[in-house]
Amino acid sequence: MKPNNGFTLMELMLTVMVIAILVSIAIPSYISTVERTRAREALSTLESMRAAEMAYSSERRQFLDLPVGTAAADNQRWQMVGLENPNLNANRSWSYSYSAPTGTAARLGGPNNGEIITLNNNGTIDDSGFTP
Repeated sequence: MKPNNGFTLMELMLTVMVIAILVSIAIPSYISTVERTRAREALSTLESMRAAEMAYSSERRQFLDLPVGTAAADNQRWQMVGLENPNLNANRSWSYSYSAPTGTAARLGGPNNGEIITLNNNGTIDDSGFTP
């Protein structure tokens, strides 16, 4: 008679349980890391918007509101300050606007849907409305 060389049912169940526990610990950490990364993306875009608005206002002595919309007129306003409209990206995680002197990024989708990060023209970041 041949000896059994396979795994017992108990060994397989124990292995599945250990993997399930590890996954249940890892997934929330992963989601939090993804949200923090997306928040850094939003801050980077807001900084670019602020710099473009400051350059525009130094030449024309006024700020230009940048709307959330994607219409041609909205895109033209973004181009006037030297930026591409980030709201045109179909895969974006944030909705961006700039209403002098504050830039705003609102989260689209995900566990933090609707939460907001703002950046003032003096560089002050208010992310109290965003909890990754």
